Amino acid sequence: MSNADVNLDELQLDLKNPRFDGLDNQREALQKIVQSQGTKLVNLAEDIVENGLSPAHRMLVAKATGKGNFGYIVLDGNRRLAALRVLANPAVLDGMTGVGDLTIQKLRRLAKDFSLDAIQPIDVYVCKSESDARHWIEAIHTGENDGRGVVSWDGIATARYRGKNTSLKVLEFVKAAGKLTESELAALERFPITNLDRLLATPEIRELLGLTLEGGDLLSDLPQAELIRPLKKVVNDIASKTITVGQLKGKDDRLKYVNSLKAALPDLSRRTGTPEPLDRLAAHANTKGMSKASPAAKARSLLDRKALIPGQAQTPLNINDQKLQQMCRELRKLPLDTYPVSVAASFRVFLELSLDHYGAEKKVKDYNVDLPLKKKVEVVTAGLQLNGASKRDLQAFRALASNPNAALSIDRLHGVIHSRYALPTASELRTGWAEVQVAFTKIWE
Repeated sequence: MSNADVNLDELQLDLKNPRFDGLDNQREALQKIVQSQGTKLVNLAEDIVENGLSPAHRMLVAKATGKGNFGYIVLDGNRRLAALRVLANPAVLDGMTGVGDLTIQKLRRLAKDFSLDAIQPIDVYVCKSESDARHWIEAIHTGENDGRGVVSWDGIATARYRGKNTSLKVLEFVKAAGKLTESELAALERFPITNLDRLLATPEIRELLGLTLEGGDLLSDLPQAELIRPLKKVVNDIASKTITVGQLKGKDDRLKYVNSLKAALPDLSRRTGTPEPLDRLAAHANTKGMSKASPAAKARSLLDRKALIPGQAQTPLNINDQKLQQMCRELRKLPLDTYPVSVAASFRVFLELSLDHYGAEKKVKDYNVDLPLKKKVEVVTAGLQLNGASKRDLQAFRALASNPNAALSIDRLHGVIHSRYALPTASELRTGWAEVQVAFTKIWE
């Protein structure tokens, strides 16, 4: 396969397009796509007008062969080609049957704002033949295929990528303060976050749970014991499917469910009048008993700090490796709000080198430097447990390998290094360190 720059008129629709059962010519192929895609094609055309063609998903093409053929056959990307044909020459819509008037109107309107020069030349991948492209087409269009294909984000990953999300804050708080069992934590792996979204979007329910919404942030002025009780109950009910989307669709349904919690609901008379953001409360919960720092240091929220790793007084890391000492110093100084990508990339290196040091220093069984990073986390976690660290203290650290939604998960750290689109936030980095700090203090005792 090789890439090429081509013009729109060099591209032909695939008459063997698996979306359809036999096509005779280019006109029929275009009409079938417009007919079958309708609103979806309008949305695609609108996205192309506004954003151009995706650099992450180029068309797969093969040289056209046979008498009268020219240019390239598009093996993957026929919807995009159809949208481009319509945008570049809306007259092709004339006489099309089976296409709604509204669809045609919208496509013609979009064509007025389209500039062919803005997308030409079109960057494509040229395959030697259809069979040469088959593997990649199947990877794109036939599902996850046990990880070989495109693995869709779940609701939690989507929420993390899009940024501030109230449900995500509740989940982080429950994980930090809820003292969840292994089975409860496992149930959160594929948590249907939209169900929690529905509940938290209802003002009356937020009031019953002791929550307020200000500027997109969830806050509470309840003591932790009062707040965690109902939130843990709600999260566990959703995770275990005790309550389902069908029981939360209407506002009355949602209120009925929350009112049924009864004894789990908080005592609102215990409000302090000084609300704090939920992510700060989660960090407070994470830091309880994590280190041997002074009471004053423990009282400081991990989310109040500017850098990823708190100072030595609050987070004692007795590092005796020169390079890792320097990395740790930098991670204690670099402002997270200014350099989140650099901090995340540096932490990824700091994590692996810390694992390598511990594995060699403690002669951890089955450890070697050539293991994949996830396996290194698993092996060192087992070694830490054998050396006296509690299973509960290491839950969040172990999850770096097993839970792609963990704030500092290996998957997310790999994304920072290898994906142009993975952008960590200062908030999730702070939360991520709060979750794993206890493990690092054990590694560097």
